[in-house]
Amino acid sequence: MEHDSTRDAAEVRLNRLLNLILETAVEAIGFSAATITARNGDEVSTVGATDQRLIALDEAQYEADGPCITTLDQSDPIFWEDDAASDERWEHFAETAAHLGVKSSLSVHVPTDSPEVAASLNLYARERLDLSDRQLQMSINYAEQLAMTLQSVDAYTAAATLARNMADAMRTRAVIEQAKGILMAEERISGEQAFQRLVELSQHTNAKLRHVARRLVDERTRPDS
Repeated sequence: MEHDSTRDAAEVRLNRLLNLILETAVEAIGFSAATITARNGDEVSTVGATDQRLIALDEAQYEADGPCITTLDQSDPIFWEDDAASDERWEHFAETAAHLGVKSSLSVHVPTDSPEVAASLNLYARERLDLSDRQLQMSINYAEQLAMTLQSVDAYTAAATLARNMADAMRTRAVIEQAKGILMAEERISGEQAFQRLVELSQHTNAKLRHVARRLVDERTRPDS
């Protein structure tokens, strides 16, 4: 139990430090928001974000190997602008960015030197930026700060756990949104009404909300349904 408490405390401390660095980086470098991507084994997820809405943009990159995935394994930063749509590798990323109002991004490798955890700093702007050498160097400096935050064994363990938990949370949110969409289409109700319907089903069946959502999605998407 004491070991679990120590591990939980390390995760909380790590989460706070990561978000503090991200918030400072956004203000200092001149971007609108920042996230940090962590890869633990085959699992990739967002473990820190100054704007939770932009986790969806990270997810778009995870699905199609966007810039932040590329920088997990290479040291060169990748600057992207919305007029670079000719790069078909990142078409899904570009479409998601347009939907969220993001016009520029900068992905920077976080040099953790860890065989277990790879990371990247992702900076997003809601306008096209004329990226300066100073901004680029500052982003690298903040990436190094993030790396130092992940240096201790406790921090590495916490980062890996945080990545797994975040991935689970994202999967849960995705299936709930899918179930809401099905109810909205079938019953022509609002998203709020659909969510309330799921909550009522959860209470009525005494099952967790994510399990109710998963069962509904599975029932509606079966080939014979």
